[in-house]
Amino acid sequence: MRTGTVVIIGGGIGGLTAAIALRRRGVDAQVYEAAPQLEAVGAGIMVPANAMQVLDRLEVGEDVRARGMAIHRGDLCDARAGLLQRMDQAHAERRYGSGITGIHRARLQEVLASRIPAHALHLGRRFASLRQDESGVTVSFQDGAQVRAGLVVGADGVHSGVRSHVRPEAELRYSGQTSYRAVVALDLGGQPANTAVEVWGAGFRFGYAPVAPGEVYWYATRDAAPGVRDAPGQAKEELRSLAAGFPAPIPALVEAAEPHQLIRTDMFDLPGLRGWHRGRVVLLGDAAHATTPNLGQGGAQAIEDAWVLAEQLAATDDVPAALRAYESMRAGKAHRVINTSWRIGRLAHVRNPLGRALRNWLVRCAPARTSRRQLDWMYALDY
Repeated sequence: MRTGTVVIIGGGIGGLTAAIALRRRGVDAQVYEAAPQLEAVGAGIMVPANAMQVLDRLEVGEDVRARGMAIHRGDLCDARAGLLQRMDQAHAERRYGSGITGIHRARLQEVLASRIPAHALHLGRRFASLRQDESGVTVSFQDGAQVRAGLVVGADGVHSGVRSHVRPEAELRYSGQTSYRAVVALDLGGQPANTAVEVWGAGFRFGYAPVAPGEVYWYATRDAAPGVRDAPGQAKEELRSLAAGFPAPIPALVEAAEPHQLIRTDMFDLPGLRGWHRGRVVLLGDAAHATTPNLGQGGAQAIEDAWVLAEQLAATDDVPAALRAYESMRAGKAHRVINTSWRIGRLAHVRNPLGRALRNWLVRCAPARTSRRQLDWMYALDY
């Protein structure tokens, strides 16, 4: 592999996984992260079967399972009409050797970072710019430091700075929805164990799942204009009001969160971006194909990217050909995730009572094989 040193911008799930995959193939992969320490944004994450298969190949899957909770079932409900659909993970567990693992993002990042030598993980380095020439890429950071790379991987998220050097014309699409998330200590009591639940309301929804014994990740999304920030204490008061019309344990989950624990993020995606690389700079994860979280596939698609990129770079000394093959193999599935997730987000927030009733009827009547087909196209790896 004639890439030389690979500089990865971003120490999130995709960047860390890419470093592991590349270093296992003998590549000097160096990760540069803006934060002074690895801080998890997003509280919890569901790691589905497609991502777990990759993590197993990288020999980190068992550590992830040990730090998280197996999710054997998913219940989709309407706040008034009750259960709409139950999705059993037994099919995925039999077919792919793994179902979903719920885990705190901080713990997932700790597992991944533990597989990277300390000298290959550089914190407090915020990306500023890059410059390509015939022999490689010079990366500059905001503190004035520079590094030289044979290849740069932009794994710096939905608001990627590296993307502006690859596709400056790219524009994010706002979903019309904002999200709140937290991880709280709470005994779910009589609630079904090892179950993820999402409950749809009119223009908003709540979901939750265990990520450790006595620890629950929950989220809420609601229709909102972009860029609005909450006054101190406002978010919890609004969420408390919304949760009042939802079944247990949702009100208790909101009450268990301290105001400073609530993480608010407007939900954007990046539909149809073509061309994930330019020269010796390539995008990965949300930087290339940001998606709304309605399928729980954002982190998983970044993990798949990391494996495929490393595989293609290992298969040839022709770096441009490897980058073209990487995008060719990954773009179709990534774009399908973006578009399907967008549609689900719109469907979940239907406000019209007749529209909700029709939606609920259609979801209830969907045969189990339809759900299994959807899981199969997401979970299957064709590489």
